[in-house]
Amino acid sequence: MNTLIKAIVLSVSASVMAASAFAAPQDNHNQPKHVEQHQVEQHKKQGDQHKKQPVVQKAQAKKHTVKPSRDWKAGQVIPSQYRKGQSVDHKKYSKLTKPAKNQQWMKVNSDYVLINTVDHKIVKIIKD
Repeated sequence: MNTLIKAIVLSVSASVMAASAFAAPQDNHNQPKHVEQHQVEQHKKQGDQHKKQPVVQKAQAKKHTVKPSRDWKAGQVIPSQYRKGQSVDHKKYSKLTKPAKNQQWMKVNSDYVLINTVDHKIVKIIKD
């Protein structure tokens, strides 16, 4: 009886060992070892780059709102996304002067910006 139990245990353990050997990843013997390592390193770098991208996007999403009186200066070119902003009629606001030729008042967030419509440079900024 002991011999029968030993035989069964040995055959079961041998089949388990054989199954795990078949399930193990096989090395590609066609390529040298250093080529495989290089591919693994490249894959890791690509994975790291994908992980970093969402962090950059989150950082960009947390940017503060532009406050022209704080962030911009006269003589600076107005960023393109603000060029088609809300134009303002100077007559409705006492603190805004009459714009010269090729100039226009615009409201950006809570500030008023006088820009040159030809070269898009900031002439004056008035804090609201």
